[in-house]
Amino acid sequence: MPSTPGRDTTVAFPSGTYAAATWTIPTDFGGMTSALLRRSRTFVEEAGVPVKVLTFDPLLDLGRARADLEAVGALAPGVTLHNVWADLREWSDDDVRPAEGAPPTPRERGSDGEQVRVEPDAEGGPDRYLHFRPDGSLAAVDERTDDGRRITLYTRDGREGRSWSSVYSVYRAWIGRVLPDRPAYVVVDSKTMTKFFAVLQRPTVYTAQVVHGAHLAAKAKDAHGPLTLARTPLMENLDAFDAVVFLTEGQRRDVIERVGPRDNTAVVPNSTELPAAPATLGPRPPHGVMLAGLTGRKRVPQALRGFRLAAEATGLPLRLDVYGDGPERARLEGLASDVPGATLHGYVRGAAERFSEASFMLLTSRAEGLPLVFAEAMARGCVPIAYDIRYGPADIITDGVDGFLVPDGDVDALALAIEKFVRLDDEAVARMRAAAIATAQGYSATAVVGRWAEVFADMTRRRPVHVERPGRGQQVVRRLAGMLRRAPR
Repeated sequence: MPSTPGRDTTVAFPSGTYAAATWTIPTDFGGMTSALLRRSRTFVEEAGVPVKVLTFDPLLDLGRARADLEAVGALAPGVTLHNVWADLREWSDDDVRPAEGAPPTPRERGSDGEQVRVEPDAEGGPDRYLHFRPDGSLAAVDERTDDGRRITLYTRDGREGRSWSSVYSVYRAWIGRVLPDRPAYVVVDSKTMTKFFAVLQRPTVYTAQVVHGAHLAAKAKDAHGPLTLARTPLMENLDAFDAVVFLTEGQRRDVIERVGPRDNTAVVPNSTELPAAPATLGPRPPHGVMLAGLTGRKRVPQALRGFRLAAEATGLPLRLDVYGDGPERARLEGLASDVPGATLHGYVRGAAERFSEASFMLLTSRAEGLPLVFAEAMARGCVPIAYDIRYGPADIITDGVDGFLVPDGDVDALALAIEKFVRLDDEAVARMRAAAIATAQGYSATAVVGRWAEVFADMTRRRPVHVERPGRGQQVVRRLAGMLRRAPR
């Protein structure tokens, strides 16, 4: 197993190649991409394994994406960025496999620096993607026709070479080249790539789909409610993955209740940077902090109302500092101006450091995946008070021990929880702060990478690399056979 030069690794992974798969790297990337890049870095640092980030977007400028990530320190040493179409443009003429004896043929050429040209059809939708090499020669054409789709490669002198009738066939060919050392372990982050990796079915490639968001629609009342459109393919292909990894036990439990027991599900949260524990657990001023995008999903007006009710009930000099920006900022500033002690600061870099001075933090979101803001606050001894929404808070907070959970949307209960906390004696507060700090350690890089090691080891144990995972057709046959065996005679 390769190791990171100059660093002692703390976690052992099974020998193999490691990769993360996503559709693209947005220029303004956020939660899911940040989690992917951080996890990849921690795999390098804690387990000593290089990680290849695989992307599939034909319009991704790979060079610019690499430069942008490196500029902000998001592409750590040992983590490399790859793109299927960029790699196709680099294939040698021998790899393109032109027909024997085919003469050179003039082809369209790219303009200076042009990598991809999109030619729309009569209705304005994309009809052809033309991929060009740095020298301007045509490398590949991806075209949609009445008969389906055709992807064709060309040599540098214009000879037609390999072609495929589906983009999944292109992806499969690329996976074989970009992950040559087997076994390979691919962590799939993007919903867009779920269907492809569900049907990849390579006996020496292990796949783990990470569920970053809710699988249930907002109107779902229980585990059997309607699914989100984006998560339906995953729910239809759970058994096609060696592992399906949830961020919270609550979500995994709901999926199991819906589909029945599965031995390929696991829970691994995202990790976060944790500061050193505070030097003292002594008293702090009764100040609260809230880190939230100023959108309807965060329900900041409810936090302001609950805070105001608590301040009025206690008569204490409570303060609430809200950090974040968003489309509702102007309206919320108007609301905050009527709440004594409440201030909206907008976006402030490094706002999580304010938790070191605050006594409590608030979360009133309508929905979350795994809100790592809890771990960031708790590691600094700041006690969380949160709505008990479907996933997230209850997986981190033990009510009354290291924080408080209140019924979802109950502003009066939120106010009572704030009031209860700020009225606690110093000894009780110190106990809660110590418990919060201990809870946060479960989200350290070492702890989370250790849980990933268990997932990879379990994959390998359940399906040794020489045993091919059954396809969906085989799965159906096996289930029907089992039903027939159990049927009364």
